[in-house]
Amino acid sequence: MARVNLELYRIFLAVAGAGSFSSAARSLYISQPAVSQAIRQLEGQLGASLFVRRARGVELSAEGKVLYHHAQAAIALIDAGEEKLGRMERLQAGDLRIGAGDTITRHVLLPLLGRFSREYPGVALSVRNGTTAETVELLRGGSVDVAFVNMPCNEEGLHITPCMEVHDVFVAGLKYLPLRAGVTPEELADLPLIMLERQSSSRLAVDAAMLRMGVQLSPGIELGSHDLLLDFARTGLGICCVIKEFTEDMLGEELFEVPLTPAIPPRSIAVAVLADIPPSGPVKAFMKLLGEDAYPGSKLK
Repeated sequence: MARVNLELYRIFLAVAGAGSFSSAARSLYISQPAVSQAIRQLEGQLGASLFVRRARGVELSAEGKVLYHHAQAAIALIDAGEEKLGRMERLQAGDLRIGAGDTITRHVLLPLLGRFSREYPGVALSVRNGTTAETVELLRGGSVDVAFVNMPCNEEGLHITPCMEVHDVFVAGLKYLPLRAGVTPEELADLPLIMLERQSSSRLAVDAAMLRMGVQLSPGIELGSHDLLLDFARTGLGICCVIKEFTEDMLGEELFEVPLTPAIPPRSIAVAVLADIPPSGPVKAFMKLLGEDAYPGSKLK
């Protein structure tokens, strides 16, 4: 059987509901001959007579009654789907699923998602934490729509847009106050260091930068939280490596930056989406919000 034009079913339902071709034509804003032609075409394709013609209109035949209930349910489902898509496009519904590391989640996403939720309360939000490699896998597997990644990230099949430049710096507590004057990479390597775990993207980037300076760092303490690094440094347990942009408001009487000469070159944090899938309404709105300087240092355009 040839596939039937969906519009023919809509006309069929209109005729069945109105009880006449003329009334259906008026409700559909088309001519009566167009309605009659559509019903003949549908009956011809299905090989069944769908209506019994009466003097004052039409009524469903036995075959028409069978078709009516199925067609009505199918069109209702399609209409509901179209309505939901419309609501999603208007950001009255839908989902926004984001993958990001703990530090990005706390210092970037938390204020950003607060604003997003206020502007688009109908969109359901979810966040999955992980390293760059883990969030990329979540993105490829369809578990998230957007992934925050540390650059460089040269994964194929992704559209990657740098959104923020960050600087890796070293911070110490009052016990190490003489270091306020600064250190060289060689001097730094001999100090008690506190750094993120070796598998984290930030740690890998710092290690690579220091190796290019001819120094290999061997921290005595490795932690999984950016903010925990600061707590350890504050108690005098060593010099920690943190992201300057997420730390500046914590520096003061108890913590200070240890200048490193030469400094570690800046790097970028980026947002990634799948290159071959058009972004949904919530994703487009999130990316737009991210590009409106929603947080200090935002560079996404």
